Amino acid sequence: MQTLHLDLKPVDENYVELRYFIDNPNQYQKRSLSLTEIADLIKLAERDYYVSFFPEDYTITGRRLYNWLDGSDRWLQPLLDKYRREGIVLAIATSGKLAHLPWEVLHDDNSFLVQRVPAIVPMRQPQQRHCIRNCQPESRSLRLWLVPIKH
Repeated sequence: MQTLHLDLKPVDENYVELRYFIDNPNQYQKRSLSLTEIADLIKLAERDYYVSFFPEDYTITGRRLYNWLDGSDRWLQPLLDKYRREGIVLAIATSGKLAHLPWEVLHDDNSFLVQRVPAIVPMRQPQQRHCIRNCQPESRSLRLWLVPIKH
């Protein structure tokens, strides 16, 4: 199974830089993404993060997140198709406003990515920290977004 690393870092209030790579973090591609396109999702996620449900339909939310990542030039889908047979993990590293978004519900207009066979598994990856010893995990609730799977 291949791992596609997606690292999202704020550039300013309205933009994030997306760096993505497969094997070598020094050989990444980068893109600039506008936060205004998903500002309402960010507000909902920050407001409802500790509530037991996300108020918008998971399919709609997943499509909006996927389309935002994929952009107008549709760079993501060909990359996912390239590794489709072996499966792929999307290791998504975020912080700040983007940390509470439900990345697990990414939807490509056909299905949730986790429903594919083999699956495309979105996984949250912590941002790189410069902590060598005695790092303490953050004291916060664990959130898990459950996606209904139709049989």
